[in-house]
Amino acid sequence: MNPAPSTTESELILVASDALIRGGYRRIESRFPEWDTPTSRLFENEFSVVAVAVFGTCSDLLDTWPSLQGSLVELMTRNVSQTESKSWDGYLVLLTPAVVPSELVHIEEVRYDTSRVRKLVATGDDLRAVGGAERVLSPLLPLGADRVSDGQESVLDMLPGLLARAQVDTELTKVVVNSFLEQAPMMDRLHELRTKYEARRT
Repeated sequence: MNPAPSTTESELILVASDALIRGGYRRIESRFPEWDTPTSRLFENEFSVVAVAVFGTCSDLLDTWPSLQGSLVELMTRNVSQTESKSWDGYLVLLTPAVVPSELVHIEEVRYDTSRVRKLVATGDDLRAVGGAERVLSPLLPLGADRVSDGQESVLDMLPGLLARAQVDTELTKVVVNSFLEQAPMMDRLHELRTKYEARRT
């Protein structure tokens, strides 16, 4: 689903929810009633917590986002152990189908504010294009999760061959890609590969 210019807040929250669920997230707001509203949702996967909120106007977004950020930070502080990988990986997704009035320059300030949690901000200008919602959410969605069509390689599958054309060692690229997909320590894997290369020389 892709929002059209006339998309309502409830339609937009459904679009965002569908993209995240297909990307491997699960809804968890049933445990947190403050996020169980017609225009807000709470999601998590193994690595992050994502709060999505939709607003009717840009002014509403600007007025409300600080309190939503505070709510998300408090929720993570109370419920996510500091030993979990997602303890530092919170995202606040702020969406509105409205077009930004020229005088509301503060929308850009919110977009680039990385304090406390990361923010993804999108307005009607960002969302009307085909695939607009998924493009906005793409930093949260797994690389290589979607294939172009059945039987075709994902971008990650193609990466070793593409980099080999630039004389980047294929085995090295595969180690990096596999450690990313497995969420394994990349430097450890690279050290193992280097040790193997050095053993071959002796």
